[in-house]
Amino acid sequence: MNQESGNGDSQQLSITDQLTSEYNTVFKNKDLIEPDTIVDEDRIVGRDEQLNKVINIIKPALHGDQPEDMLLRGPSGTGKTLIAGTVATKAINIGETRDIEMEFVEINGKHKKSEHEAVHQITHEFERALDLRYTSKTGVSTSSRYDRLFEIVDDHLDFGIVILDELDLLVGDNRNKDKAPAFSDILYKLSRAKRIGKMDSAFTLIVTTNSPNNLMNGLNSRTDSTFNPTEVSFADYNAEELREILEHRQDAFYEEALDTEVIPYVAAIAAQGEGDARFAIDLLREAGNIANRREETIVTTEHVEQAKNQVEKNYVVDIIENVSVQKQVSLFAAAIVNQYGQQQLKQSDLFTEQSVPAPVAHTLYNWITEHKDIEQRSKHSFLRWMRELDTYEVIELNRKGRGNERGVFAEYIFHNLSAEVMVETLADKDDRLADILEEEDMIKPVVRNNLKSF
Repeated sequence: MNQESGNGDSQQLSITDQLTSEYNTVFKNKDLIEPDTIVDEDRIVGRDEQLNKVINIIKPALHGDQPEDMLLRGPSGTGKTLIAGTVATKAINIGETRDIEMEFVEINGKHKKSEHEAVHQITHEFERALDLRYTSKTGVSTSSRYDRLFEIVDDHLDFGIVILDELDLLVGDNRNKDKAPAFSDILYKLSRAKRIGKMDSAFTLIVTTNSPNNLMNGLNSRTDSTFNPTEVSFADYNAEELREILEHRQDAFYEEALDTEVIPYVAAIAAQGEGDARFAIDLLREAGNIANRREETIVTTEHVEQAKNQVEKNYVVDIIENVSVQKQVSLFAAAIVNQYGQQQLKQSDLFTEQSVPAPVAHTLYNWITEHKDIEQRSKHSFLRWMRELDTYEVIELNRKGRGNERGVFAEYIFHNLSAEVMVETLADKDDRLADILEEEDMIKPVVRNNLKSF
């Protein structure tokens, strides 16, 4: 066994000894702060109005009537999916006592690339929930997949609840501008499932979206006339509400494992961004993970500060892994302008430290594609990709006047996720972008000169 460096009297523990030694953790019930946990209703904070609306819409199912479809609209992390899942779970439990068979499944449109993939996942989730034989993922047409889904619900349930989270992000592969997004066809078929599938049972759809205009404007005429949901609006949480949410989950940690400043600090950080409760909970959990890795017994604001960078990176990775290379390059170009142009941005009366003028970002996009042998697309495509990134809430798109009758320009704001984190994360993903960071002496003058001359 090897001696510890610089200490001849002590020996380094073997792998077995280390793995079987006492384990200390700051977490008492970590599930309470895991992202997919559905919590009890007494842990839902600041959403009484929305909660009551969703309850009243689902309630008819417990009396044999068809509930209305719902559209839960509002920014990320404002409780939409949490409330949908909590109410659905409660309804299913009550239904069991009344001999009403109900089940709910949830899919996220951001993680699906096509209508076929989405309907397969919905079918698979019902098969799993009802302990049925799984159908094959390949070799089955989309139409047959719907048939299987309708058959499952009709044979085994009175009501099937489908939660379609961030559905507006499911646009589909290889879609041209004249074709409706994939989510339009899904909504049409599921909202008409009773008729299409010749079902006695029924579906209720709960759709969540950060961009209701993109969703409703993307519907083709037949879906628009069929899908008529009741809308429930959700607003950002403020710092006080975020603090209360975290306090309602602090029993995820052992008593006295959280420094008294941690929850107010996490709430303040999240409130300065988008008022995102999911971000706040992720930040608190990662701070606890860092304390555990250091074998420390108290989570402090220092752990939170270190966790912030990692959580932001996770958010960026979650988004960019599902977008095209061209969108990644476009985002990288805008982020580079912000990161390398801080001196000019701080001195400007027109910009803020978080902003990037779209024309300068496009100039950098052209520079990067030319220097790194990446296919260069039109300015129109660049602007469209950046608009789509705005719908993902990676950036915020504003329009600003230049004054003196010089017109209006688009401005990208790095509001919740910092440009520096985006640059670092995108560079880790693509070696060509990483090479850009090795050429600071070349690209910094390009950024600064274009900002000065704008």
